[in-house]
Amino acid sequence: MIEAVRSLETERLPLGEAAGRFLSLPALARRAAPPFTCSAMDGYAVRHADVRGPVELTVREVLFAGDLPTTQLGPGEAARIFTGAPLPAGADSVVREESTESRGDRVFLRHEARLGENVRAAGEDVASGGEALPAGARIGPRQVALLEAVGCLDVDVHRRLKVAVVSTGDEVVKGRTPDSNGAALAGLLADCGFEVRRTAVGDDAAALRDALSDALAGTDALITLGGVSVGEKDLVAGALGALGAEIHVHGVPMKPGKPFLFAVLGGKPVLGLPGSPSACLVAFEVFARPALLRLAGAARIDRPRAWLPLAERCEGRPGRVRFLWAALEPDGRVRPVGRDAAQVRGPALAQALVRIAEGAGDVPEGERVETWLLGE
Repeated sequence: MIEAVRSLETERLPLGEAAGRFLSLPALARRAAPPFTCSAMDGYAVRHADVRGPVELTVREVLFAGDLPTTQLGPGEAARIFTGAPLPAGADSVVREESTESRGDRVFLRHEARLGENVRAAGEDVASGGEALPAGARIGPRQVALLEAVGCLDVDVHRRLKVAVVSTGDEVVKGRTPDSNGAALAGLLADCGFEVRRTAVGDDAAALRDALSDALAGTDALITLGGVSVGEKDLVAGALGALGAEIHVHGVPMKPGKPFLFAVLGGKPVLGLPGSPSACLVAFEVFARPALLRLAGAARIDRPRAWLPLAERCEGRPGRVRFLWAALEPDGRVRPVGRDAAQVRGPALAQALVRIAEGAGDVPEGERVETWLLGE
C-alpha cells in the first residue's frame, strides 16, 4: 500500500495559513535561535576569570530582555541581568541571583562561576540557515512557535488532502442503523488535518458504482464503509471492478478487520473498511491512516509504539494477528477493554491498540505487548 501511494503536490503558503499541513521541503532558519548570546537566568553577568571563588564586583549596568548592552565588562565588573537579556561584551558566565547578595552598586558572589554557566549561546538551538524542521513534519502550534522564532514566515507544504467517505448499506441509508462509522472516520480524518466529504448509498450495484465514481471526483482518496466481505450484499469489490479499479488486497489475516480492501482507481487509493465498528476502526488504524498520511506528505505515518505489560490474561488462538482496544493503567500497564468486532464502546474507552502477533495464543498477565498509543 505504501509503495503504491505518492505524496500530493506542493505549494508555498504564509505560516499563518499552513496549520495542519506537512512540510514538503525542510524549513531553514532565517535567523538563529537564540539570535544573540543571552542569559538563561536572572542574576549577574560576569567574567569567569574574576569569579574563582567568593568575590565582590562592581555593577556597571542593568540589562532586561530587549535591552542592548552599552558597556564592555572589565576586570572586577559585573552587570545585573535578567532572563533573555543579551550578555555584555566581556561576559562569559551568569551567576544566578540566589547565589548573590546586592551591596548597593556592588554585588557579592558567594560561589565560583563555571565558564558558560547559565548562558545560552547564539544559535545553540537553531543556527541561522540551519534546519528548523525536516520535510514531512506536521505544522502544529509548537512547530508554528519554532518557525516564527527563526523567521520562517513562508513555508513549502503539501496540498491539503481531500478524502471522500462513502457509507454503504440500506440499513444506513434508511436510518435503521446509525452511521457511527462515518462519524468516527470524519473525526479521525479531520484530526489528521484532512478535508472530508461524506455520503451514503444503499445496496444497489448501479447506485453504488455511481456513488463511488462521484465521490472520487474532486478528491484524492476514497474510503468505503461496509460491503467488503463475501455476503450477498457486499457489493463494493464488484462495483470497483466494474469501474476499472485495480484491487491489490482483499482480505487480510487479521482480527478484527479481515475483509479489508485496498484498490487503486484512476490513480487514487481506495480503502474498503469493514462495517463492524471495531473492525472498521482497527482497519483504519492499521492500513488507512498510514496510507493517507503518506499521501498527505507526512514523514511519520505510524502511531507511537511502546512495549507495555498486560494488566490481565488475554486468551486467543494463533494464526492471525490480533488487535485489542486497551486502556492505560496509572502504573503503566495496559488493560484490554473489549474484543468483539461489533463493539462501539470499547474503542470509545481505549487509549491504545494492542497488537498480538499471529503466532501467539494465550498471553499471560504481565507479558509485555506491542502497544500503539492513540494519543487520547
